[in-house]
Amino acid sequence: MSLLKAQAQRIIDGDQLVLDLPLGGLGTALGGSGSKDNPLPVTGQKAGYLLDCIDACYQRLGLDVATGDDQVFLDLVRARIIQPGSKLDSIETLAEVGVASASYKTIQRRLPGYATDDFREILSQCLARHAGVGRGSFILYDVTTLYFETDTPDDLRKSGYSKERRVEPQILVGLLADQTGFPLHIGAFEGNKAETHTMLPMIRAFQQAYNLNEVTVVADAGMFSAGNKQAIIDAGLDYILSTKVPNVPEVIASWVRQHPGLEYTHGQIWSQPSFSDGRQSGTPNSVTHYHYSFDRARRTVRGIDEQLAKAKRAVNGEVAIKRNRYVDLKAPNKQVNFTLAAKHRQLAGIKGYETTLTSMSASDVLGMYRRLLNIERSFRMAKSDLQARPIYARKHDSINAHLNIVMAALAISKMMENATGETIKRLVRTLKKYRSFELTVAGRAIHAATPLPADTQAIVTKILQP
Repeated sequence: MSLLKAQAQRIIDGDQLVLDLPLGGLGTALGGSGSKDNPLPVTGQKAGYLLDCIDACYQRLGLDVATGDDQVFLDLVRARIIQPGSKLDSIETLAEVGVASASYKTIQRRLPGYATDDFREILSQCLARHAGVGRGSFILYDVTTLYFETDTPDDLRKSGYSKERRVEPQILVGLLADQTGFPLHIGAFEGNKAETHTMLPMIRAFQQAYNLNEVTVVADAGMFSAGNKQAIIDAGLDYILSTKVPNVPEVIASWVRQHPGLEYTHGQIWSQPSFSDGRQSGTPNSVTHYHYSFDRARRTVRGIDEQLAKAKRAVNGEVAIKRNRYVDLKAPNKQVNFTLAAKHRQLAGIKGYETTLTSMSASDVLGMYRRLLNIERSFRMAKSDLQARPIYARKHDSINAHLNIVMAALAISKMMENATGETIKRLVRTLKKYRSFELTVAGRAIHAATPLPADTQAIVTKILQP
C-alpha cells in the first residue's frame, strides 16, 4: 500500500518539485502536497519590507512612544502613505498589505483624539526633535488651499482666494518646516482668512509646543504685515522675507548716479539699512538686500513691452480700453504713460530681501530665502502623493485629525526619500511587490519571502540602517 501511495504521488507531481518540509513523520501535508495541482495553502501574507520601512521611520521619529503605541494612528499613517483614500478605504488598503485594521467604528471613535491641540503638539515635538530645531535654526512658512466638493460653506470651509483657482468652499493650510522642507507643524484656517493672519498663530502654537526661541522665520512677502514683523521681533525671533520694490531704492539710485551709462550685472546686490515697521527715521533694525537677475529682468521687460503695445492700440482706438497700467485715463486725452513704463524698466529684475539678521551676508540671506522651494515641494508631495485634500472630511475635528495624519505621513515620506533618493510613490510601488508568506503545514507555521533583488535590498538597507 505504501508503494502504491508513493507511485500515485509521483504521478500527481510529475516534473513539479515538491517542497521539502519537515512534517515530523505526519506524512503528506494537510491541505496540499506542494505540487502544482495540489498547492500548500497560504494562511497569511504581507508587504513586510514596505511596512518595516514605514514602521522604522515612525519609530525613529519617536511617534510610537509619543502616541502611546497607538496602533490605529499608526495604521492610518501607513494607509495614507501606501494608498491615500478615505478612512473607510484605509481598511481595505491595509488588508491588501497584510495588516488587520481596526473597525471603521473604532476609527471614527478615535479620530477626535487625533484632532486636539495637545495631540498636534505631541507630533510637533517629535518632528522638531528629529529635525534638530533649536537656537539659531531657520523655520520656513507657507500656506496652501484645499477645496471641498460642496456648495455649502460653514465656519471653517469658506470661499476665498484659491491657489487652485477654485470657487468651492476651501480651507487654508499653514505649514512650518525646517530648511530642508521637513514638516514641523500644520494648521487649518478659515478659507477666506488673509494669509498674513495665519502665520502668527502657527508660530505661537509651535513655540508653545517646543519652547521655541531665537530662530529665524523665512516666508514670502505675502505672509508678512508690519504687525507680523513687529510681533516676531517682540517674540525674540528673526525673519527673512521678500519685499516688493515699488520705487528705485536710494542705494541703487546712488549707484546709477555714480556709474552713468552702466548696466546692472547679473547677480549684482545692493544693501541698505531699513526699518521693520516702515519708518524712515530713527535707528534701523533690519537690512534690505536688493538682487538683480538678468532672467527676471528679461521676463519683466517682455511683459512691459506687451502691455505698452496694447496700450498704444487702445489709445489709437484700435481696440477697446481694458485694464492696462500704461493707459493714463486721467490726462485730458487718454495717452500712453511712458514715464511709468520707464520706471518699471529701471526696476526690472530687481527683488528685495529684508531681514533682521543684519550681520548675515547678503548671499546667505538669499540662499536661505530660496529654500522656500523645499516647503513648496513638501506641499506638492502632500497634495499629490499623499492626497491631502480632505475630500471625505466634513467636521472640524475630522479635518484637523486628517491633517495631523497627513503631517506624520509627510514626515515619514520625506525620511524615506532623503534616505534613498527615490520618490515615495516609486518606493511604495517597488517595495509593495515583495511579500512575506505564512504557510501552515501539519499544524506548524512555515514562513517564506520573495527574494529581494540586490538594488531593492540596498534601498531597504538605506531606510532601515541610515
